[in-house]
Amino acid sequence: MILMLVSSLTAFAQSGLKVNELFEGRIIPQERMVETRVRGKTLEKYQLTYYRSLRLNVTDNEAEQLRQLLDQDAERSIDMRTSRKNPHRWDTWTCKLQMPSAGSTNRFLCFQEVWNKEHDKCEVTVIYMEGAVSSLEELEEKLKN
Repeated sequence: MILMLVSSLTAFAQSGLKVNELFEGRIIPQERMVETRVRGKTLEKYQLTYYRSLRLNVTDNEAEQLRQLLDQDAERSIDMRTSRKNPHRWDTWTCKLQMPSAGSTNRFLCFQEVWNKEHDKCEVTVIYMEGAVSSLEELEEKLKN
């Protein structure tokens, strides 16, 4: 019973986000993803209550499909920051979004693509976070420390 309750609460966390399709395993099979979920004291210093990440290797078509989901979420975001680094072998693109709050809980979505140009491979990391931290700027500052 407790397991069902925890599962339903974590499924609700990303609800309303297009990228939730990825977290639910509807875009890429779960067995191809490395998933991390964190709750509790570990997150308190960041003013977060929930952290969930997925890391996976994707094809060009899958990367495009994920970008489309992210674009749809970005249209609804409160704040968005992107950056691109293009060193010799790697091309890294990062997008950080602050999504509309769910009640008193602030929600954040981060997406990073790392292309290995030498081997034509793409690794994607998607992170969903929620808590009391009030802005992307504040979250970035807390994560630096």
